[in-house]
Amino acid sequence: MAARTVLRNEWRLLMADRALRIVLGLFAVLLLYALANGVVWLRFQERIVETVQTGNAERASAIEQELAAIANGAEPASRFSDPRDPYVLGGGRGTHTAVLTPGPLTALAVGQSDLLPYYYDVNIYTNESSFQQNGEVENPLNLMVGRFDLAFVVIYLLPLLVLALGYNVLSEEREQGTLALTLSQPVSARGVVVAKLAFRALLVVGMVLAASLLGTLVTGGFGSPGRVLLWCAAVVIYALFWFVLAAWVNSLRRSSAWNATVLVGAWLVLVVVLPATINIASGLLHPLPSRVQMVTAQREASNDAVNRRSELLARYLEDHPEMAEGVVADVTFSGALAWAATDAVNRRLEEVTGEHDARRAEQIALVRRYRFLSPALLAQEVLVDAAGTGDARYAGFQSQVRAFAERWRGFFVPAILAGEQMDASVLPDLPRFSLADEGSGDVARRAAVPLAVLGGLLVLVGAAAGAGLGRVRGAD
Repeated sequence: MAARTVLRNEWRLLMADRALRIVLGLFAVLLLYALANGVVWLRFQERIVETVQTGNAERASAIEQELAAIANGAEPASRFSDPRDPYVLGGGRGTHTAVLTPGPLTALAVGQSDLLPYYYDVNIYTNESSFQQNGEVENPLNLMVGRFDLAFVVIYLLPLLVLALGYNVLSEEREQGTLALTLSQPVSARGVVVAKLAFRALLVVGMVLAASLLGTLVTGGFGSPGRVLLWCAAVVIYALFWFVLAAWVNSLRRSSAWNATVLVGAWLVLVVVLPATINIASGLLHPLPSRVQMVTAQREASNDAVNRRSELLARYLEDHPEMAEGVVADVTFSGALAWAATDAVNRRLEEVTGEHDARRAEQIALVRRYRFLSPALLAQEVLVDAAGTGDARYAGFQSQVRAFAERWRGFFVPAILAGEQMDASVLPDLPRFSLADEGSGDVARRAAVPLAVLGGLLVLVGAAAGAGLGRVRGAD
């Protein structure tokens, strides 16, 4: 009965406080704006993916029609674009684009989807430089500060709202002289604070979850219920962490101004300073090689390969004796020589990008090692992973594209070296990219550790708050 009375009084107080009503209204507007921003980005990605897939179909249709016409006696439009030449069909003319469809909850967390490529053009020229380039030109300011999405609101703005609602739940009672009167009733300070913060938590977390579920409904994300549950769990645990932190600061029995200063300082350190410091440290300790170095290496390798094509072809056949039997006797065959030069360039680029990939892996390892220092980093990791816009999904996609590029070369290179001509009968056998996307179970396993640590922080701070509030008396 006492708890119900506290809840009823809290509702009346919140509704009577014009400033709090404005803050809650503004937060609701920000939630809707962030959701709309995410939906706009998702629709943009979907249009790009549709365009790319249409391009695949149109290229395949045009090649099939030209091969049929040539079989009926027509001449190719140009000998440099003759689809019977495996170097042409396997090259730019027959390019197949591998696509990563948007994540199930991309509208909620843009994550890495505006930074990492989500489609690659694959042909015999595909090499490591292809994976270092983005497919879309993006606003540099968006890339620098990140998009304003629901995950941004949860990570950065939700704690501020929680602190504004909870910094004085107990200190205000003491300053107004009503604490002794309140505790003269059959309630404890712990019960009063829990009831007040529970009401505020229901209000705030309910708003965020409602916006999340609305976005999921609008974009069809309920097809992945495991990801939705993971998203909701991360939101709830992260929000409750800030509420129990406010309870713990109140249990220290200091003034409201002191509570506000400490809580804002905690937000600044845990949400802004620590993540930025970890990010800067990873860049300083493991700096990435210059992209200029990679471009220069590619240019030098290309020039060198053109001058040494015959030598490179002989070396290639020494390294791949299984292909030597099918090579035409005339080694001046332009397709074989051109492929030998292309392969030499690819191998040189693998050496250069290998250092880049190693440094990048060291940066990621450092961030993952120290992410436990910041609840914001832990929550963000789970949110973007649940949304399907995290590093892991993109790394898996890139790995599959590399394997597909190997299959593509394996199909065309033997024909190039043998000087064969192709016809329409080979088209059904051409490699096709099919994404093997990760399941909710894979995401849940990755999220288990950060969620467990975040939950442990919640329990630890909650226990400290409970112990501190248990010592509060009406005379304090």
